[in-house]
Amino acid sequence: MPARMLIGRASTCALQLDDRKVSGEHATLAWDGSAWTLRDLGSRNGTFVDGERLDAGASRQLDVGQRLSFGGPEGGFLLVDVGAPAALAESAAGLRVAEDGQLALPDAHEPEVVVYADGRGGWVLERAGESQPVQDGAVVDVRGMPWTIRVPAHLEGTATVDAGPTLDTIQLEIAVSMDEEHVELTVVHRGRRTPLEAREHGYILLTLARARLADAELPLAEQGWLDRDRLLKMLGTDTNALNVGIYRARGQLAAAGVDGAASIVEVRRGSRRFGIEPDRFTVTSL
Repeated sequence: MPARMLIGRASTCALQLDDRKVSGEHATLAWDGSAWTLRDLGSRNGTFVDGERLDAGASRQLDVGQRLSFGGPEGGFLLVDVGAPAALAESAAGLRVAEDGQLALPDAHEPEVVVYADGRGGWVLERAGESQPVQDGAVVDVRGMPWTIRVPAHLEGTATVDAGPTLDTIQLEIAVSMDEEHVELTVVHRGRRTPLEAREHGYILLTLARARLADAELPLAEQGWLDRDRLLKMLGTDTNALNVGIYRARGQLAAAGVDGAASIVEVRRGSRRFGIEPDRFTVTSL
């Protein structure tokens, strides 16, 4: 669902309701960076939350379990999730929606462009080994096809003592077999160990992690950077396979509940590096 959705009877509405009691442009449902808000647009027959009519033009912050109705208090929609909306992109080819915190264009099999949250309240667009900030509504050309990027307000929440794992707070254990054919990753957070399924992209992370360990005596900002051509040669792979591997590595960490997982691989001027400092990861033999 987009970060702002127009609701009504008009064909231009994202949620079009075929009901004569509903106005052409009846209400909006919008994400403000921390919550969803329903706003009546001065509708003739009203916008209702749990049967209570909003004043014309009024807004209300929503919560799970509330029922939203338009044109009358009966029926409507039950709100089952109030999580933040995902990034998405629109083009003549269709709609792409972010998965595991990453929006890949043209698709996840050939992720030439990847958009993800930067962990500081903004969004990053990564392409050809370069990264830059991206704003809602930006248009990006991918293989001659223009895509309009839609990203929600992405505000940092208040830290709590029971906060879940983030890339800045976890430790990562990397174990590799003697023949280097098998790489196992384990996320450690507050004493809890979460093994990840062994996958091919583990070797990409292993290679980048070793490079960062080798530079451990350098200042943090200079550690572990490998230019793309050197990294491709070390891995014996091509650019698309590298992009897919990085995309999947980030997605696996995100699926394991690690916030900010996209930064497990950092990008700078055509180079890449492992995104965890040497004192928070280990590389051992199986």
